[in-house]
Amino acid sequence: MWLDLQRVPLSLLFWAPVPTRPAELLACRGPMELHNYKVPTRTRIGTLKFASWLRTLAAVASVFASCQGTPDTPEALPPLPSFRLDAMSPGARATLEPAQDHAIRNPRDSEANGALAMALHAYELREGAAAAYRRAATLAPNEGRWQHYLGLVLAELGQHSQAAEHFRRAAAIKPDSVAARTWLGESLLSDGRPAESQRAFEQAIELDPSSAAAHYGLGRARDSTGDSDAALRSFLRAVDLAPEAGAVRYSLAMLYQSLGRASDAKQQLEMAGGVRQQPPINDPLVAALRNLRRDRQKYLQEGLRLESEGLLAEAVQAYGRAAEADARYAQPHINLVAVYGKLERLKDASRHYDRALALAPDSEELHVNWGTLMAQHDRLEEAAASFRRALEINPHAGGAHADLAWVLEQLGRHTEALEHYRLAVQYDPANRPANFELARDLIRNDRIEEAIQHLLRTLEPVDERTPTYLYGLADAYLRIDEPRKSVEYLRRALELANGMGQSELARNLEEDLRALEAAGRR
Repeated sequence: MWLDLQRVPLSLLFWAPVPTRPAELLACRGPMELHNYKVPTRTRIGTLKFASWLRTLAAVASVFASCQGTPDTPEALPPLPSFRLDAMSPGARATLEPAQDHAIRNPRDSEANGALAMALHAYELREGAAAAYRRAATLAPNEGRWQHYLGLVLAELGQHSQAAEHFRRAAAIKPDSVAARTWLGESLLSDGRPAESQRAFEQAIELDPSSAAAHYGLGRARDSTGDSDAALRSFLRAVDLAPEAGAVRYSLAMLYQSLGRASDAKQQLEMAGGVRQQPPINDPLVAALRNLRRDRQKYLQEGLRLESEGLLAEAVQAYGRAAEADARYAQPHINLVAVYGKLERLKDASRHYDRALALAPDSEELHVNWGTLMAQHDRLEEAAASFRRALEINPHAGGAHADLAWVLEQLGRHTEALEHYRLAVQYDPANRPANFELARDLIRNDRIEEAIQHLLRTLEPVDERTPTYLYGLADAYLRIDEPRKSVEYLRRALELANGMGQSELARNLEEDLRALEAAGRR
């Protein structure tokens, strides 16, 4: 290209400082700062070879132009983001360094700016990513990708109003994008604009009636505007499309609760369990972003997601890739101890325990995972030793106190176990097993009112242990001569036990309930 000398400050034509390396050009924050480059000596143009001078002048002019905008891009470009590569992992550097170099050499290229933005976004450097996306969107205003990605990163930064505007632009450029309209709905809903978000979700559903994410978003928008009947229809459709999405079931349960349908609410909570996973938005651009990461953290997060979904074999592979990405990273080995334990592969778990122990001997989580595995295999003394080691590292770990207490009970050390249950509740008041065991001890000592307070803490969240906890609460109320409350909790326990297939417990509950109701009739 021809150098437009009219766009270069006159001082640069006669005194041209020579940057020592291209990365120094990232320091540009505006046209006046180009005068502030420092070099050991200033060299008159007359002593430079013409070719060297021209290259230097072209580079400086390029940076100057990148900070100024041009006649065909009236909006001024933000500066290229700067960041320290030396503080990043090898995997991050391998992705970010070439993207940075390419953007420096091609500051007016929207693809180069967008590629840098995506690399920064993939590694969660969101402020820098937003600046680079803005450059790409300004340089290529009709390219929907950069508007879409800018909307995503702004939403992650909590700037939902601005995010919505960019998703709206992306949807206008690519009207058939279900993802853009779904993200638009999410941003508008987060920005407190449920009526507008409802229309965005409806448009997404018109494009793809099978989008569980859009139906779920529409249900939340309708619920926010007080249209409970329409919200119910949307949530039910979302559940049909994504029955594994616990977040949908939880929202449906809350709506049932507000409508006075307690039984339906309980059923949905049971089916959700402790999972709050939302139905995913099928977005190819997000998938492309995720694929940029090849570092340990990306694989670790993938493993955590797969493990939470019960896909244990796949989680093993993801954790293995995280360990391969960084041989000194202990966390994937710590997680593999737990996953292999669930898979009943003790030899593999032991191998990763040894590796993690060498890398992170003071990891509380490692010793808890190993103690849990030892307890599952009835190696109780080894389990107790592991839990004690975890408590040496963190004496305030309520879960480790409760785990150790359970092991001590199995070993017949009841007094010591009780002390650790007390410590568990002291450091973690919501610890359900510890509260239940303390309640049992209080009932044995005829301190029923205190026991009830502990039992009430065990009722949330609803899971397979809840029927037993409700049974204990029914027994406690009966002991203080409150049969109505006892019947209430027995009925709740029976309903849950039947729903969860706990047939033996259900039979016992049914017998007690019949006896109590018969006594009430007499």
